[in-house]
Amino acid sequence: MKNSDFQPKFPGKLVKTQFVEYPDGPLGESRTVTTSAFVPNPLPPDADWDAIRLTHFERHSDTLLALGKVNGLHKRVGNAAGLLRTLWMREAKLSSEIENIHTTAEGLVLAGAGRSTDVRESSRESWNYVRALEHGIQSDLPWSVRIIREMHEFLLQSVRGQKHRPGKFRDGGVYIGGNSTGVKNARFVPPPADHVPDLMHELEKFVNAEHEKIPPLFAVAMTHYQFETIHPFSDGNGRIGRVLISRSMVKEGLLEHPVVYMSAYINEHRKRYVDLLLRISQEGGDAWSDWIGFILDAIRTQALDTIWRSEELITLKSRFHDVLKADDAPTRLFPVVDDLFSTPALNVADLIDKSDISKTTAGKDIARLERLGILREYTGKERERDWLAQEVVDIISKESDS
Repeated sequence: MKNSDFQPKFPGKLVKTQFVEYPDGPLGESRTVTTSAFVPNPLPPDADWDAIRLTHFERHSDTLLALGKVNGLHKRVGNAAGLLRTLWMREAKLSSEIENIHTTAEGLVLAGAGRSTDVRESSRESWNYVRALEHGIQSDLPWSVRIIREMHEFLLQSVRGQKHRPGKFRDGGVYIGGNSTGVKNARFVPPPADHVPDLMHELEKFVNAEHEKIPPLFAVAMTHYQFETIHPFSDGNGRIGRVLISRSMVKEGLLEHPVVYMSAYINEHRKRYVDLLLRISQEGGDAWSDWIGFILDAIRTQALDTIWRSEELITLKSRFHDVLKADDAPTRLFPVVDDLFSTPALNVADLIDKSDISKTTAGKDIARLERLGILREYTGKERERDWLAQEVVDIISKESDS
């Protein structure tokens, strides 16, 4: 990170910081490297908000319209818990992929169902994203440092991230990017660790304050920039930052349920995303408007994807019910099928617990659901068998036509 890349009115300050590096590997000799780190100014930036609103008037209006359609659709569904969880699983998979944590939709579903055999560590780590999201949504706490740290603890619980201080701010420096190793080649150096607590509390104050001239979606965009720039944790910042966008939209009254997620859009536009984040830090000014435009496009695109994906799930659920009715299936199977939309994995033990039936009856019910095409056997084993609602699982992975 070069000090000369920062323009006269950049929105922060550069401070000296030190890193200990091991050029020849962890067993070699260490050296201390002194460099600059970026500390952002508190939000909001000094900007002409009337001009920015005018610049993005149509884009902003279209985004609000798309969010309104999402709210209307989920109101119509009524109890949309199953649909929400399927959408969360998709986001968990995509958000993890940005951090090079790869899993299949099937692996993610099995991890969520609590299976221990044939489930990779990456699948369990991706499922932690769903757990972190659920905790953040179910909490009555406002947008706060406390809830963010709690979500981070869920995210890194019992996986390889355990060494990265789950639920605690980092206690050392970090740097981002660069074509070769070493802090001197870093693209960006976030604030030193001793600045993080104050910066996060300032961000909390901004989020929970009223901003007369700043539309809520603009505030959501700025909050995401500030969180990613502070980089408060030693691992998991990207995943927590992305899920906070949706939670922030609920907090701002823009969404009734947190169902619009950014990872698919960020994956597709990764270079522009990181370039805009860096440009704000280095320049401020017009970069804020460009960033807000990018986030508005992302939210609108993903809101439309949520509508399409939700309609797919609603149609599939209705079809499953029609198939059960046509087969004169027992009424106990209807709630079982509904539950497949929140946990698309089922085995005999699960069904006994859900329906309070005998093992023999549970086996017959699963055989019926398999015959009707609602379930497919996944393991190929004679024992410890598992079934998936494959069409639900496929909606997690499939791409929209838009």
